[in-house]
Amino acid sequence: MNLPQGWLALVLWIGGLTCASALTWVACRWWYGRKLKAAAGRLHKSDQGRLASQQQTTQARRQIESLREELEVLRRSAAHSQAHRDRARELESTLAHAERSIDEEEAAQPASHGFADTQILP
Repeated sequence: MNLPQGWLALVLWIGGLTCASALTWVACRWWYGRKLKAAAGRLHKSDQGRLASQQQTTQARRQIESLREELEVLRRSAAHSQAHRDRARELESTLAHAERSIDEEEAAQPASHGFADTQILP
């Protein structure tokens, strides 16, 4: 083997190695590029799900707070209403007692004409 053929073999060997490396790089870029795109898509979908979950959680917290405030208003209203019902019952019993007192006083007073009122017997 003479010297120019040795150099030619070496240049061809280095050229073949370079071409094989480039081909391997292209194949790996294609293969792992697909894998990375699929992983990025799953990550994006996961992030969207996480953001949606956070928004729903925030909305649920706002709704819970709103319901708590509404419940407190209703409780105050019920207590106020209960106080009004108690006061109405008290006034009704006082009114009934006053009516009975008036009826009893009228019954105890003799008739203005001097005779007892006629009562129907059963």
